[in-house]
Amino acid sequence: MQKEHGQVTGIIWKTPEEMAAYQELQQYAKNHSMTVSAAAKQLLMQTLRRHVN
Repeated sequence: MQKEHGQVTGIIWKTPEEMAAYQELQQYAKNHSMTVSAAAKQLLMQTLRRHVN
């Protein structure tokens, strides 16, 4: 599998808790007309801004 430009790592969802979080992420993405990847990036950036700054 080739990585996209700018891709650093992937997220592997294995445990039931992780799968539940992934399903919530899928729903968030769907509700906002985004891809799951774009939604994950957006949420991560928002969270980091809140907790790092």
